[in-house]
Amino acid sequence: MVENQRDEQIEARQSFFEKQKLIESARISFHLLTAVLRNISLYPHDHPILLTSAERFRDKLQELLTDRREAAFYLVRGELFFETIAIPIDNSFSAAIDLFQDKDIGGVVFRPNVASDEIVRFADMMSSDIVFSSEQESLNVTTAKRGILHIVIHHALLVDKQIGKVIKARERKATDIFRDTIGALKDVVQAVYLEKSSSMRKMNTVMQNMVDYVLDNRDALVGLTSIKMYDEYTFAHSVNTAILSVSLGTYLSFKKPQLAALGISALLHDIGKVGIPKEIINKPGKLTEEEWKHVRKHPVAGAIFLSKVPGISKLATVVAFEHHQHGEKAYPVIQGDQKRHPFSQIISLADSYEAITASRIYYSSKIPPDEAMQILIKNRGVTSSLVLLKSFINMIGIFPIGTLLKLDTGEVGLVMHQTADLMRPRVLLLTKFDGSEKETGNIISLVETVGGRYKRSIAGTINPNAAKINVKKYFE
Repeated sequence: MVENQRDEQIEARQSFFEKQKLIESARISFHLLTAVLRNISLYPHDHPILLTSAERFRDKLQELLTDRREAAFYLVRGELFFETIAIPIDNSFSAAIDLFQDKDIGGVVFRPNVASDEIVRFADMMSSDIVFSSEQESLNVTTAKRGILHIVIHHALLVDKQIGKVIKARERKATDIFRDTIGALKDVVQAVYLEKSSSMRKMNTVMQNMVDYVLDNRDALVGLTSIKMYDEYTFAHSVNTAILSVSLGTYLSFKKPQLAALGISALLHDIGKVGIPKEIINKPGKLTEEEWKHVRKHPVAGAIFLSKVPGISKLATVVAFEHHQHGEKAYPVIQGDQKRHPFSQIISLADSYEAITASRIYYSSKIPPDEAMQILIKNRGVTSSLVLLKSFINMIGIFPIGTLLKLDTGEVGLVMHQTADLMRPRVLLLTKFDGSEKETGNIISLVETVGGRYKRSIAGTINPNAAKINVKKYFE
């Protein structure tokens, strides 16, 4: 039994690293393709710099083609994918992405035996004034006439229709994971209320699903934390805290078993609140000293409960006990210096950010994500180490997913993804403000340039509550 569990952990770890290696290899490949597309406009076709860049790209492609029949890159709604795996976009990609979008090219597929001179011909074709047909057969004829036999291009309309279905299915899966996790948490809480033994099997399953999904598409789940459920605040808060914690764990390159343990710990960090009367939990006004005494008991109560649950990581008990041990009003009070576990610091950080941006039953509005980030920066070093806070900012961005931006073009954008430049995320341009842009709108990157200047820059942020814009519609 123990041996089987160890084998599963090793297999999961290998799978995780293999996927990360594939993502990095695809990212480097696209970066090298961008270099070829740039050099074709700078050098003659026989220039050593151009030929060397084509050879480097070809060699990297061969790594991707060792165990597959083709290496396929797709652009869907402003996002870059290798097959169906999201690839992080950085500033160096913007020129190539702009070129593909301007020509309505949604996919480029490279097949075995592609040669460097063929890659040069492909780059030359892309840099020409040619207008591509939306018909696949016509596209194939166009490339064949230029001696491009191992590179296939697909029109954006075809890619949006075929690959877009896969992406939308993943977005639906993100919502399912969110709701399944709330269901698993409810089961545990119900067991506490009824004083029954709690099985961790369901929770372990949903957490593995969450970890797998965050590793595959972190932004989609982080986007769901923008959905604040008024009627189920306590449960949604714990799930959102788990999503943010696991996302930070992936950013810090935690191993898969560590991510699962971190997620479970985050999900159950407030389990001790089950014993607090609901009228105190949901009280709109300031708590009395007697009520605060009840609240301050929940870390110890949670730790005691979790210590008795079979099959749960001991770190969950540690986190339940330590997650409020920061700041001037830390509790429970411990004599002497106490260095909190890194898991406790990560979850305290995620817990604080989520609580700042949350809407409880009795709040009419919530603090926008960008303002919440400024509060964390102002209180740096309190909930976590400065190193973890910096990592959290790099992961979630100065303008987190769900932030409404006013652009210098007069347009309004909703942050959907981060880029390597923390000040220039990818945004969905809003025109109707009713949620319909999610399906038909245009996702653009603020790193895009024209003539060496940025196409768009951030002029300021917009408070969605004051503007009466329901951001939730864009993430459901």
